[in-house]
Amino acid sequence: MFEIVNFFEEYKQASVMTHVFFVIMGMGAALSSDVLFNVYIKDKKINPTENNTLEVLSRIIWISLWFIVLSGIAIFLSDVSAYSMSSKFLLKMTIVGFIIINGYLFARITHGSLSKLNFSDVNSHHKYVKVRRLSFAFGAVSVVSWLSAFVLGSIKNIPVSFWSGLITYGVFLILAILGSQIVEYIITHKRK
Repeated sequence: MFEIVNFFEEYKQASVMTHVFFVIMGMGAALSSDVLFNVYIKDKKINPTENNTLEVLSRIIWISLWFIVLSGIAIFLSDVSAYSMSSKFLLKMTIVGFIIINGYLFARITHGSLSKLNFSDVNSHHKYVKVRRLSFAFGAVSVVSWLSAFVLGSIKNIPVSFWSGLITYGVFLILAILGSQIVEYIITHKRK
C-alpha cells in the first residue's frame, strides 16, 4: 500500500497539472457550449452546423471529465488521510459528480432533439417544450457547477463544512434553474 501512496506522492505535481489543464479545457468547452447555445437560438432554431459545433464541444467536455476524475483520484491517493478530511476537496469532487450526471442526463434526454427544437412555436409538441425547458435547466446546472468547481480549485481552504458548502451549492443551482426557465420563457414568447 505504501508503494502506491509513494508513487502518487512522487507524481502529485504531474497529477495536479493534468487536473488543472483539463478543468480549464472542460470548463472552457462547457461555458463556450452554453454561450453558443444561447447565440444559436437567436433565430429560434439550431441548424445542423450549429448542432455539430455543440457535439464537438460535448466530446471535449467528456474527455476533460475523464481526465479530471482520473487525475483527481491520483491527487487523492497522494495523501488519502488529508484529502478524505478536506471539505473543499470532497465538495469539489461531489460537484464534478454533478457535472457528470448533468452531462449524462443532457445527452440522454435532450441533446438528440436540439436540432428539432422550435423556439418560436410556443404551442409546439409537448415533448419539445419539455426538451427546450430541460435544455435551459441543464445549461444552468452546467454553468453553476463548472464555476463552483473552478472556484473551489482556486482557493486554498473553505471556511465551511462539506454539508454547508453543498447546501450553498444547492441554493445556487435552484436559483440558476429558476433563472434559466425565466430566460427560456422570455426567448420563446418574445415577439418580433
